[in-house]
Amino acid sequence: RKQSQRMTQLVEDLLTLSRLEAQSPGELDNVSMAPVLATLQREANALSQGRHRVTLEDDGTVDLLGSVRELHSAFSNLVSNAVRYTPEGGSIAIRLAREGQGATLSVRDTGYGIASQHIPRLTERFYRVSSSRSRESGGTGLGLSIVKHILGLHNAHLVIHSEVGKGSEFSCRFDASHVTVRNDTDSVPKEPATP
Repeated sequence: RKQSQRMTQLVEDLLTLSRLEAQSPGELDNVSMAPVLATLQREANALSQGRHRVTLEDDGTVDLLGSVRELHSAFSNLVSNAVRYTPEGGSIAIRLAREGQGATLSVRDTGYGIASQHIPRLTERFYRVSSSRSRESGGTGLGLSIVKHILGLHNAHLVIHSEVGKGSEFSCRFDASHVTVRNDTDSVPKEPATP
């Protein structure tokens, strides 16, 4: 059953990647980020099952323009990776902040970390830092490739900082063309929220 589930996930990820590669940037919808962030935190807590401290920080100033389904998929991928590759007792921080005219959504963890020589290849299809650890975590090796393509369709890019034994930070950087000023009624508290 477990192998069957992994194969199903692999096929779904390949189909998603194929669709994204053939797709051109679509119509821009206003993506209200407060509910997206709240959903990401809920998903992280559900996947973690209390093994990690999950925090959320939202400066409350920006929303994004694009596809809510695709953006959620990209961010959710980063959050689930952070949970999978962070040992019990570690922490995961989700943060959205304005940066100049653009904005950055980052996912930081206190996980295993990634050696610098692997970082340039992380978004390649099926590239794995450690095949045994990936097998244990249930990944398909396509998640970061999907993230890269979704961000490309949103005029954004992925920046990765990591240190072995100290953790990683994956940042989705959006330029001004995909950022909009948030309506005050949509904002969530600026203080980090804990489960």
